Amino acid sequence: MNSAELHDILDKHAKWLQKLPGGQRADLSKQKLMGINLEGALLQSVRLTGADLSGANLKGANLSYTDMFVATLDGADLSNTNMARADLRGASMKGVNLDYADLKQADLRGGAFFDAENSAPEGKKRATVADFIESGGGEPSNTGANLADSSLYCTSLVGAKLAGANLSAVNLSRANLDGANMTRTNLKGANLGLASMKGATLSSASVEGANFRHVDFEGAIIDDIDFSKADLRGAMHDSVTANLPSKVRQALSEHLNWIRSNGEAGERADLMKLDLKQANLSGFNLMAAKLSGVNFEGANLSFAILSLADLSWANLSGANLSRAILNGVDLQKANLQKANLYGADLDWVEIERSSGNSVQSSNLEAAQFIGANLEGANFRNTLLSGTDFSGSNLRHTNFLGADISTANFNNTNQQDAVLPESDL
Repeated sequence: MNSAELHDILDKHAKWLQKLPGGQRADLSKQKLMGINLEGALLQSVRLTGADLSGANLKGANLSYTDMFVATLDGADLSNTNMARADLRGASMKGVNLDYADLKQADLRGGAFFDAENSAPEGKKRATVADFIESGGGEPSNTGANLADSSLYCTSLVGAKLAGANLSAVNLSRANLDGANMTRTNLKGANLGLASMKGATLSSASVEGANFRHVDFEGAIIDDIDFSKADLRGAMHDSVTANLPSKVRQALSEHLNWIRSNGEAGERADLMKLDLKQANLSGFNLMAAKLSGVNFEGANLSFAILSLADLSWANLSGANLSRAILNGVDLQKANLQKANLYGADLDWVEIERSSGNSVQSSNLEAAQFIGANLEGANFRNTLLSGTDFSGSNLRHTNFLGADISTANFNNTNQQDAVLPESDL
């Protein structure tokens, strides 16, 4: 098919969508369209069954309701496309770019054509896995759309049918998978950091080596899954958040959405002055959260992300903040007596602004670290006016760039500490 013929077909299709005279639905089934440039094209409801679009440029195209049953899209650029409700059963989509695409309620289950040896159920020429089993043919070799090694960063897959799909080594970070059916999905080695999976069904999914850090699993069905070799640090699921007040659970969920959308959705967490004594928030992402005056006494905040958070006046006595990320944090007048900050990072953070980038140092003025374990912590460039470190463990702690002239270092263990002045 030459470009003139394709242009004529798509022109008639546009008229068909608008119900104008001379319109005709485009049927490009089984066409060889490798490497074609259809960037921004109107392809809504086009028939592309079995078509080969490998390496095609479909960036920003409207492919909603499109029939791409068992189509080949390997290596295609599908970024920013609208593929809502598209039929992608059995499609091959290895190595595609689906960043920021919309696949709401798209069907990516298994599928294949019946051949002469199959006794198809009456009236069916193509099949899902269930159809094959019904016909006595057993399960087909292709049990789901193949998106291995693809990128779906910030992609919307709300309500998508992904049962049996191959999503191994796929980048699904910040994707929205709320309500998606991911039964038996292959997620081995996939990156789902900061994804939303509220109400999703993941029964029997393979998740070895998958990154689920800071994923929101609230209400998800996660039966028959071995998470032992997956990274669940900071993930929100019922077994972790069950003991938290409903108000806090809701705030944390909205906060993850706020981070995921870069502030365009959700809401920044405001937990000021709440009592979260002994709470387990290990690995949680609380970046820029409002936590002033919170009672975190004895809480587990190890590996938590607290960059730019407001923890002024907070009670963190006896809290576990080991390996926590606290860049640019506000800890003014906070109580950290006997807290564990082993390996924590409190260095300054660079902030992107429309007027230009700036840096924000962690503010620890008048904070109390009395008897705290600060071994290996990074206090570079921090503000330490009146900070009390008396009796604390400062082995291997780094204070380069910090003004420690008014801080209290009485009875501290400074073995191998990196200090800006040698006469302490």
